[in-house]
Amino acid sequence: MPGDIWAGWLDDAEREASADRQVRILRSQVRDRVLHKAALGPGAVVLDLGCGTGFLSLEAARVVGRKGMVLAVDASEGALRVLSRKAEERGLENLRPLRADIVKLPLDEGTVDAVISRSVLCYVSDRPAVLREALRVLRPGGTISIFEPVLAEEEISIDWGDEAHLWEKLTGILRARHPAYGFRRQDLLREVEEAGFVEVDSFTWHAEVTRPFSGSEEAMEELRNGLPGELSLLSVWLEAGVPLEDVEAVAGRLARESAKPSYRDVLPCIYVWGRKPPSQ
Repeated sequence: MPGDIWAGWLDDAEREASADRQVRILRSQVRDRVLHKAALGPGAVVLDLGCGTGFLSLEAARVVGRKGMVLAVDASEGALRVLSRKAEERGLENLRPLRADIVKLPLDEGTVDAVISRSVLCYVSDRPAVLREALRVLRPGGTISIFEPVLAEEEISIDWGDEAHLWEKLTGILRARHPAYGFRRQDLLREVEEAGFVEVDSFTWHAEVTRPFSGSEEAMEELRNGLPGELSLLSVWLEAGVPLEDVEAVAGRLARESAKPSYRDVLPCIYVWGRKPPSQ
């Protein structure tokens, strides 16, 4: 995915979140829990996988202090430029942006004390490979702490009516073709353990993401641009040969039903943490 597309999407999401006080509070809680479970302390060397524009990295740099270091890795050059600007504005000299693929990190084995990540594994096709790389670069006894939305378990209370068969077809395509819909909470826990981490534990937060759509056009816009580039739900469906009118029919039903008091949309999100074995 072109870096400018991802960076632009992150920038828009950041602006929307900043405009809503409740969202800002919830995001801060997510960040603080991830960092707390990573057991960061002054002087620690931290790796932020898929750092984006610095949601975790900036606070982690403050926590570890001048004697510590945050290695912020992302494939998006645009996102890293934004992160560098933010770090400079905050006077954070202990934050080092690195442009790299998180499946093949440009780091030696056993060089970091903690690995952190937020909403990244759900967008990669080979989660086990990323987790194995995280284990490789950790020092023995080092920690991992991640947060992931689990879209495959999203709970939408809606009467799909005549569009029920279409929605079932579309969700089936997402489960088969979209990385964020291809795993459940237990799958992620298993993958973390199979990568070699020990003392693995988790906590699930059910995020209330219910919101009414003003009409079918707004619902369609969410399906088109709720995620960027090839991760867009509409892009996945069209690539799979779904007629546009089928997606528009689902968007129309979603818009109408979202106006009803019974409509709810709840997204399970999982925190997972663990350690690299001390003897490894």
